[in-house]
Amino acid sequence: MTIKDKSIGAAFCDAAAVIGGNAKLGIVCAMDVEMQGLLDAMRGVSVEEIYGFKFYEGVLEHTKVVLVRCGIGKVNAARGTQLMIDKYKPSYIINSGVAGALNVELRPMDIVVGNDFVQHDFDLTPLGYAKGNLATGDRSKPTVVKADEQMVALLTEVSRDISGRHEEAGTVTVGRIVSGDQFINTPELKAALRDDFGGDAAEMEGAVLAYVAGCAGVPCAVLRVISDMADGTGNESYRVFEQKASKLSAEIIIELVKLAPSQN
Repeated sequence: MTIKDKSIGAAFCDAAAVIGGNAKLGIVCAMDVEMQGLLDAMRGVSVEEIYGFKFYEGVLEHTKVVLVRCGIGKVNAARGTQLMIDKYKPSYIINSGVAGALNVELRPMDIVVGNDFVQHDFDLTPLGYAKGNLATGDRSKPTVVKADEQMVALLTEVSRDISGRHEEAGTVTVGRIVSGDQFINTPELKAALRDDFGGDAAEMEGAVLAYVAGCAGVPCAVLRVISDMADGTGNESYRVFEQKASKLSAEIIIELVKLAPSQN
C-alpha cells in the first residue's frame, strides 16, 4: 500500500475539526446488497430507527461509523443523508454502491471515484435553463457539485491498490457521476448523458447526496463499481454483477478505514 497512515489520519482529523471534533464516518448505501458487506464487517453495532430509516452505529476496523440504507432514488438519498447529518454529525460521508457505465471504455467491475456530480433529470429547459441546472448560478450550464478533493485522492489511491491485486477488480477512473430517478438502459439515453453532461457513470443517488452534504458543510465522496453497461444489456449484466460490484465497493471502503488512526 502506497498511501501513508498520516495521510488518511490528517483527512479524518481535519474533517472532524470542521464538524466539531466528532471523528465519525457516515456511509450511505441505496440497497441492502450494497450495505451488507460493510454491516457484516462492523463491530459493536447498535440500531436506531428514525422515520423508517435504520441507522447502524458501530466500529469498522478502528473507525467510528454510522451506516444507513437510504433506498433507491434521489428523494430517498436526500432524506437519509440529511437525517444522518442532523442526528449523527459525521465528519465525512461516503456513498458506496454500483452504477451503470456511460464512458464507453468502462466495463463491469471497473471502479469510478466521483470527482463531481450532476442531476441529469433536473430539467427547466422551457424556462431557459440548461439541462441539469438547479435554477441557481449560471443558467447556461448544468449545476455541478464537487466531491471533497482529499477523500477523492484517498479513495483513488486505495482503489488503485485493490485493483492491482484483486482478481475481479477492473480499472479505476476518477470522473463525473450523473444521477437521476431512472435506470439507464438504452444506447440512445446512454449516449445523451455522455454528450450532454460528460458523465462517466450513471446511478440514482450520488449527485443529490453530494448536494445535501455540501449544503450542510459536510465533505463527501461517492464510490461506484460498474454493474452494467447502461445500453440495453443492463438487466442481464446487472443481475450478474450487482452482488460482485457491491462487494468490491464495500471492500474498498473497508480497506480505506484500515488506514485511519486508532480512535481509542
